[in-house]
Amino acid sequence: MKRNRSYYIILVLILFVVTYSAYAAYQKQKNGPVFLDNHVFQRYNEQWGLWVDLNAEKKSLLEKASEFGILAQEVMEINNLKESDLSRLKRSIFFPYSAEYMRGLQEKELFRETVESPIDQFIWPVLPNHKSRISSRIGRRWNTWHTGLDIAIPKNSVVLAAADGVVEEAGRSGDYGLAVKIYHHDMNHFHTVYGHNQELLVKPGDVVRKGQIIAFSGNTGKSTGPHVHFEVRFHNVYLNPENFLTPYEEGVATSIVGFAD
Repeated sequence: MKRNRSYYIILVLILFVVTYSAYAAYQKQKNGPVFLDNHVFQRYNEQWGLWVDLNAEKKSLLEKASEFGILAQEVMEINNLKESDLSRLKRSIFFPYSAEYMRGLQEKELFRETVESPIDQFIWPVLPNHKSRISSRIGRRWNTWHTGLDIAIPKNSVVLAAADGVVEEAGRSGDYGLAVKIYHHDMNHFHTVYGHNQELLVKPGDVVRKGQIIAFSGNTGKSTGPHVHFEVRFHNVYLNPENFLTPYEEGVATSIVGFAD
């Protein structure tokens, strides 16, 4: 009887330790910083690297792969490319970084920005930038209803996923131009939309993380200047994005930290 009681006490203690550890890990995730992709550190398919427009850089895939210390075949595989695709490539492709290249970036003391964001809160879809500003809010505008928040920002700026989710749509979408729609299962089944981009870096079915680059900003669709049109939807009801974000000045103000994840 005493032996059974001892086993019971040990089992209770083990369950307590496991439960407490899980709770502590959740709290750390809930209140921890979110690392933001920028023009040096970018993520795709859980790998670190960089989106590169080979035509703009006037370099071959082999030359750029060699620069990052990886094989051309690795680049082909992560981008689902065939040899026949290379001659007519008109978009950026993702180049993973080798471990050696990553160490070199750390030695140069390059940095990533962070924002403090609870797990159940969206982040602003743009990086801190003194040239960015809110140019239009949700509400009546020009005798129509403006369905989201416009953030004026220079063309080809980084556009970030506001929360973890799965890409539902990515492509040309009428007045939205090149747009991305993300489903956030863990955020009460909300959707977010990012419109008027210059180039999309994700496709339907991609799993994205909060702070991950999903596009380069632009002026496509019905637009009067380069900006990100950001929407929050719940069952196709348009909600005010600012109700789910920190105040603008606070939302884009970040601390600078060393390379970490």
